[in-house]
Amino acid sequence: MKVRRSTAGLMALLLIFTLLSGCSLIGDGKEEENPQKQLYFYYPPDGSFLIKSLILKFNSIQEKIIVQGIEGPGSRGEFMDQLHELNQAGETVPGVILIHDTWLAKLASEQAIRSLDGGLSQDKRNRFFAGMADAMLWEGQTYGLPFWQDMPLLYYRKDLMESPPTAWEDLSRMAVQIKKDNEMEYGFIFPGESEENGAAFLAGIWSCYGMVPDFEAEETIFDEQVMASTWNSLTSMVKNEAISSNSLSMSAENCRTIFETGNAVFMWNWSYAARLFLDEESPVKGKVGVTTLPVSGDGEAGGILSGYALAMSSKTGLISESWEFMQFLASEESQQLIRDAGLLPAEKSLYQPVWMHQTGLPSGFPDMMQSGYALKPGRNVDGTLNVMAGAVSLAFQQNKTLEDFILLLKEGVIDEQPVNDDIHGSEDEEQGETDDVETDQLNESENAEEDSE
Repeated sequence: MKVRRSTAGLMALLLIFTLLSGCSLIGDGKEEENPQKQLYFYYPPDGSFLIKSLILKFNSIQEKIIVQGIEGPGSRGEFMDQLHELNQAGETVPGVILIHDTWLAKLASEQAIRSLDGGLSQDKRNRFFAGMADAMLWEGQTYGLPFWQDMPLLYYRKDLMESPPTAWEDLSRMAVQIKKDNEMEYGFIFPGESEENGAAFLAGIWSCYGMVPDFEAEETIFDEQVMASTWNSLTSMVKNEAISSNSLSMSAENCRTIFETGNAVFMWNWSYAARLFLDEESPVKGKVGVTTLPVSGDGEAGGILSGYALAMSSKTGLISESWEFMQFLASEESQQLIRDAGLLPAEKSLYQPVWMHQTGLPSGFPDMMQSGYALKPGRNVDGTLNVMAGAVSLAFQQNKTLEDFILLLKEGVIDEQPVNDDIHGSEDEEQGETDDVETDQLNESENAEEDSE
């Protein structure tokens, strides 16, 4: 009986001590703290501060995650190098990465980004235009969420012609004649300075002829008839001076400025230019029409789509947190902010007639986007874009042939002909290369937005 009483007394004393000291028989009695998790978001230059504002908004509407942005360089190579350094350092490993859609296959094949198929339903895919949804696929799996997109368009001086050309031959003829009649410097211009733009221009012509090469296949198959038509179209425009080799050194803004000052009949450029031509102070306000490149043969109306995608790093341990942030950025509310910033949102439901009219886009623009193709250069993005841009510049060299054009596209090389003034009468020109950024159209759009305001 004494032992039981002693034990009971000890238990009572222990209970009193526990209550007074604030401790628990199991733990220390303190509520377990739930600190916010740190998530890093790596993205290309954000000149409009759009991404920064979206990060601030996400951090303000929830308390579980703190997102910190890491702004990377604009160059494709430098962006990839810095991503590798961040992953190697281990302290600020990105959970979410904003990538150009042409980079997706390379990063997916290197297992640098994670497949999203576990969280991306068909309903979510249907929110996006077919071409951009297709750009998110690698080997049958989805690796990205479309975030922002664009489509290059054909701008023309509608005050100088009754209707836009419907065939390449008409485009070439009208460019020469109208340029001459109005003493303009250029007939047709395009921003060929960057590899991405040069490749998109070539792909746009191919899509007009109904060919979209599969660069992700083990062997890329080219339709030689389409390549011959493309080569003939380009070289004929070069010979009759409908198009100038100066286009190869033009940025998107160079092109826009030249066109806006009345020195070009036609311009192939990204969609951001459309809204700037509506400005009251624009010299061409009310004089510009917008359409797609001419469709020839069995080609389909539409063109090339390009843009940026949200991808999840395979190195992150914050999978659910990364997915939550990605869904916020792809939400209709965030996409509305992207549209308000003057960019083309990925959410296709936002392409409403009133907004398109206000931004200078044609009424059939959603149909053009839906039928557009994404340029998918495969895992060898650097090599593919370089070869495609080089193939465009080849058309401006007087001593190159269709065979050289086909060889370059298929093999990545051309036969260098020896210089012989007696036989050839001209010297070989060096094929230009550029390391300019995939973010060209994004930066031009952001920089020009200030002017439009």
